[in-house]
Amino acid sequence: MNIDVNNINPSRSDGPKKAAPNNAIEPAAVSQNTINTQVASPKDSVSLSSSAQNLTKIELELKSLPEVNQSRVDEVKARIDRGEYQPDSANLAQKMLELG
Repeated sequence: MNIDVNNINPSRSDGPKKAAPNNAIEPAAVSQNTINTQVASPKDSVSLSSSAQNLTKIELELKSLPEVNQSRVDEVKARIDRGEYQPDSANLAQKMLELG
């Protein structure tokens, strides 16, 4: 059973049918030139601004860096072991407050 709310279903067996417009093109009437023209038309393209390209380059450079600066970690560990590392508690507290 077909339900055609707008009365435009061409396969409907009862009631009025709407005729195709006079300017409608039948699929068989499409020429090879039309198909070639449609295929040869330019495709959409995307280009990044120079700022976006620079950001992409910087992101790639950052990803190549190690996550931990091991030389800095080794230096601080050595200072702690020697008893030379005395963190400034007021400065540390201020930095913690600035993070939140």
